[in-house]
Amino acid sequence: MNKKLMLLMPFLASASLTWAQTPQDSTDVSDKDGMASFIFSDSQLDENDNASQNANSLANYNEDQYLSNVGYTFSPMRFRVRGYDSEYEGVYINGALMNDAENGRFGFSRIIGGLNDVTRNQQGIMTYEQNSFGYMDVGGGSNINMRASQFSAGSKATLSLTNRNYVLRGMFTHATGLRNGWAFAASAGIRYSEEGNIEGTFYHAGSLFLGAERVFNPKHSLSLSLLAVPTQRAMQGASTEEAYWLANSHYYNPNWGYQNGKKRNARVTTTIEPTALLTWDFKINEQSKLTTTGMFRYGWYGSTRLERGSNALATAPDYYSKMPSNAFNVYEDVPLDWQLEKWQSLYDYWTESKANRQIQWDRFYQVNQQSVANGGEAVYYLEEYHNDQMVFGLNTAFNHIFNRNHRIDLGLSFNHTKGMHYKT
Repeated sequence: MNKKLMLLMPFLASASLTWAQTPQDSTDVSDKDGMASFIFSDSQLDENDNASQNANSLANYNEDQYLSNVGYTFSPMRFRVRGYDSEYEGVYINGALMNDAENGRFGFSRIIGGLNDVTRNQQGIMTYEQNSFGYMDVGGGSNINMRASQFSAGSKATLSLTNRNYVLRGMFTHATGLRNGWAFAASAGIRYSEEGNIEGTFYHAGSLFLGAERVFNPKHSLSLSLLAVPTQRAMQGASTEEAYWLANSHYYNPNWGYQNGKKRNARVTTTIEPTALLTWDFKINEQSKLTTTGMFRYGWYGSTRLERGSNALATAPDYYSKMPSNAFNVYEDVPLDWQLEKWQSLYDYWTESKANRQIQWDRFYQVNQQSVANGGEAVYYLEEYHNDQMVFGLNTAFNHIFNRNHRIDLGLSFNHTKGMHYKT
């Protein structure tokens, strides 16, 4: 699928090119993640297929107390200002638009998750508000300044303990400040949990930022920013109230099971999107400035799922036919003796052992081995859905101030995205 989009607006010209490549023998797994405005905690990410993997509204609305409060306080309730989805909010880094060309959203956790210390310097813009870096949509947006010269000289170390998806977070940041025309900055962090507050989940994430800037003279400077956030996490899955009752816990997670006595999760997400930005700042005179940023990003996204052949039993431990409620309709039927016996048998099976209400990995391997020994194929298999991207972007903005009441901002934005959607 080839698609070209040209958008011309007063004082800003935008050109976009998107190329989505889908092999004939694959399944399109384009990201359908719905994303409410403002920041979500990591524990809210990827609860199921439709859960968000993004978190946005990075804008620092210091002058608007309403937006400043709802953006933080109401985010757990997935509050949306004016009801706008995150695809209507633009996020820029050093003047380069970072929103996904395919779904319109900014991947917070995949691009800058864990880089708290180097993303604090940002400018928030409300709907269609004048700014110096890009054209804002109806949801507003923000621009994060990652130039090395903008960080205060010094070092900072952070160690945090929590009881959420990860139990340990550590960060270290160092910046030299501007010395003899050079500035360097670096930040590294980890978020780790062998098992989170939900049983069967784990969280392994790193974050890395490297920045260098060369100030040639008062008019010209060149800045390089490199960032990557490799993450692998096992997800929790939603279930029914009956399953929570049988497990005697609302933290029941049907996504994992024992394999050779060890816990293994069937839903594991792996992401990494290394990004490079090169920014040229040209101060023409006291009234005029030209800022140009080139951006390259290559992203890998994979999410596993346990599948089965057409004649195999369901893999999900909480599949409806495995539940006691499947024995008879408690709202309509008068149960017969054999139905009551079936209900009791399923109830006893669910409650007598934790392993019985989780994924049966060992049994799946035995069934596969038996099928292969009989000349057949594997009956159960683990699929990984991929949503990979290669992105090149170029943004340039010219700003000129005529006087205290008049100014003009001109810009050009180009984005080329190659999307690769397949499964293995």
